[in-house]
Amino acid sequence: MRLMLVVLLLAGCAHPRPIVYPDERYKAGGEEAAKADADLCLKEAQAYLKANPAKRVARRTARGGVFGALLGVVFGAFTGNYRRAVAEGAAVGAAAGLIHGAYEAGSPDEIQRAYTQRCMGEKGWSVIGWK
Repeated sequence: MRLMLVVLLLAGCAHPRPIVYPDERYKAGGEEAAKADADLCLKEAQAYLKANPAKRVARRTARGGVFGALLGVVFGAFTGNYRRAVAEGAAVGAAAGLIHGAYEAGSPDEIQRAYTQRCMGEKGWSVIGWK
């Protein structure tokens, strides 16, 4: 249980940020200006998309549980113990979904990244990737 809490806390701290190309705009404005504009664009994207990480974590946990239960049915066919295989599969799938959902909750989704990149472009920055 403690390990799961540590994983959730670490996943919540990892926020990918846009990487800016070191062109003339970057040289003139500097790293601090790029960081400030990136922060602003990320906040605008979150407000626009009304992102709710808790819902994403819950969805991934539920999907993982269902997927694990389905795998449990397959393994139950081999072992003859469907009830146990389905229960174990659902538990493992839900745990995997929770961990994956917690990790993903800390990173901007595809639309949020696109919004942020466009916002940065409108401010004159060239985003070359995320880290």
